[in-house]
Amino acid sequence: MNKILIMGSVASGKTTLARRLSEQLHIPWFELDAIVHHQTSTGRYKRTEEEQIEVRHSEKLIRLRDNDSLNIW
Repeated sequence: MNKILIMGSVASGKTTLARRLSEQLHIPWFELDAIVHHQTSTGRYKRTEEEQIEVRHSEKLIRLRDNDSLNIW
């Protein structure tokens, strides 16, 4: 699998660029903040490594299901 790593400073447009590349190239993208951190009503906390793997796996399954008819994967 080929991967694209986008790095940059805070608020530099990394997420926007990743989302647009994903759409144009028909490849998945993962917003790392949503994988690493979890927002609750009492605040934000960092997920354990196991939780991060579970979240990424869940997102991949959802994307596979949603994109199956488009044959993107």
